[in-house]
Amino acid sequence: MNNALNIVKIILLGIIAVALVLILIFLLNGKANIKGFTLYEKTELIYEETYNEEVNNLKVLTTSNDVIIEEKETASINVKVYDRKDAKPTSRIEDNTLVIQNKKEPSIGFTFGILGNSRIVITVPKNSTYNLDIEGTSSDIDSSINLKNVDIKVVSGDVSLKDSLDTTIKTTSGDVTVGSANKLSINTKSGDMSINSVNSKLDLSAISGDINISRLNIDSNSSISVTSGDILIGETNDIYIDTSVVSGDVKVNKNNRHAKYELKIKTTSGDIKVNN
Repeated sequence: MNNALNIVKIILLGIIAVALVLILIFLLNGKANIKGFTLYEKTELIYEETYNEEVNNLKVLTTSNDVIIEEKETASINVKVYDRKDAKPTSRIEDNTLVIQNKKEPSIGFTFGILGNSRIVITVPKNSTYNLDIEGTSSDIDSSINLKNVDIKVVSGDVSLKDSLDTTIKTTSGDVTVGSANKLSINTKSGDMSINSVNSKLDLSAISGDINISRLNIDSNSSISVTSGDILIGETNDIYIDTSVVSGDVKVNKNNRHAKYELKIKTTSGDIKVNN
């Protein structure tokens, strides 16, 4: 009986070994579909379009592409998409809005592959500014240009912005980095926030993550709420900072209880430190 079981085990292990070798061969050579098992090749440049029309707004709809926005000495806007060959990205201009879409249907079954960096790269003329609207599922956002109003919604991914006016960011999981903003609203479940400066109004909310702000100059009542995480703030204007901590230390250097504007800071577990 034991001999029979050993023979069966050897046969099964042999089948698994052969299957793994075949999968590796397919991965090295390209793409294949085998009854629910999907194998994909590395990403490559599959789409490029250039626009010379006037554009005031950038809108990106994607599922699993990183989005990179950069500026160069050019008179036109260039869009490049790096993805699998079976992806079908599109772009168009509607009412001065450049709309870029690359939403892919989820794979059914098991997916194997060595995917490269699936991304959308938008290159704009130097010193130009736009409103930005991005919706993504699993996407890192990296913008190195100055922006006007920003609205970003991603489920999972890091967000990095240079300077902007009114900015709203909603993400479930991912770190957020912002240069400067007039009005800034960030809502995340898990992720750290790093902000250089806010010049008008601030509303930050996180369940888990540290918050680091270099400078605050608010002219409206603002708030920061964190369930678990430390909060560190550098310079502030003349404001009243109302703190609430369940477990953690609080240190505020300067606090004017009679100031016109108030910053409420609340954390359940974490330290609050304001070096103003």
